[in-house]
Amino acid sequence: MNPDFADAAERHWEDGELLLTAQRLANADHLLGLSAECSLKAVMLGLGMTLRPSGAPEERRHQVHINRLWDEFQTFASDRGGAHYAAILSRVPAPFDGWNISDRYASRADIEPASVSRHQLGARRARTCLQEAMLDGVL
Repeated sequence: MNPDFADAAERHWEDGELLLTAQRLANADHLLGLSAECSLKAVMLGLGMTLRPSGAPEERRHQVHINRLWDEFQTFASDRGGAHYAAILSRVPAPFDGWNISDRYASRADIEPASVSRHQLGARRARTCLQEAMLDGVL
């Protein structure tokens, strides 16, 4: 499979925003995290991240979800001439601390609106990073 991280990022963003509007916070939160993850992986791919034939990142440290990828991206981008992309994220320190892929199994009552707002801000930053990379011709 050849992943299309940029398309997946946009799809998850759009659906996350629709669910936020409908006050469906649990699923919105999940999709916003996935959107941010896909945005950053798209930029990483453009900066030289290699993939396995399965479509997964080659390096194990890149085979992580957004709660761990946020910091890894900044290191990766800075090491690959993309410090300005890392700087976009540094304006919002660790917005996905506390986000976990396994939250898809959580009760919707456990999802806090303040966390969703923080995750939305992080996803917006990751999306901005992706858009900048597209404008720069990195993708």
